Amino acid sequence: MKKLQIKIVLIGHLRRTLDLRKIERFKSRFFEINEIERINNLPSPQKDDGYLDVSFSREEITTMLSSVNGADAVIGVINYRFTDNFYLHRTGRNKACISIADIDGLLLENNISIENFVLKNIYEMIVFKNVLGDLTSDEVYSLVHQDTRGCLFDLNGDKCDVVYNTEKPIICDSCKAFINERSLPNNFVRDIERELRNIRKPLICSVEMFIRKYPLFSAALAVTSSIVINLASNLIWELMRLK
Repeated sequence: MKKLQIKIVLIGHLRRTLDLRKIERFKSRFFEINEIERINNLPSPQKDDGYLDVSFSREEITTMLSSVNGADAVIGVINYRFTDNFYLHRTGRNKACISIADIDGLLLENNISIENFVLKNIYEMIVFKNVLGDLTSDEVYSLVHQDTRGCLFDLNGDKCDVVYNTEKPIICDSCKAFINERSLPNNFVRDIERELRNIRKPLICSVEMFIRKYPLFSAALAVTSSIVINLASNLIWELMRLK
């Protein structure tokens, strides 16, 4: 299968810094990031209730991305809200835009990287492109579901639910059935699932989360480990002295 060439477009000033190198270096057989572009000067939004509550409509985002081309898929990232409070909108046959407003703080509170959130949404667009042909198809609603299953295609109407499918997202059985009805290369779903396993916390964050969840067990484990290491060190020292 030919890799899709993806262009990331950073729209306006992002409050949180994205580690673009992490996104660019992410290995996939389905896509590669071929360019990073920026749109620095944004038009005044039609809805503006104050500087701290600027929001853009899907139509306004579509206009901003209309002149961006040169890739199989274009993914915009913006720090302002969408007027309908969703965080992802398809804006053309091969274009979509992600809003990280509110999402960024929620992710960081749960030690989930914003980069993984962007990657997760890229995979969703990759499946749409391969299964449906383009991103504007209304058939996406046959995949996206309102209940939260930890699935790549959870609607996440409540933004808090993104913590359940941003890291280690799955493809649920009903979504697999829908995808497998289409004419796709062998093992398409299996290979997507394998790559989704790579969207995970760094080891140090996983350890930190374990310690927070099980503080007493972690403390006991630390004490036991230090005793074992101390006994082993003394044993090695005694053996060396005997020699």
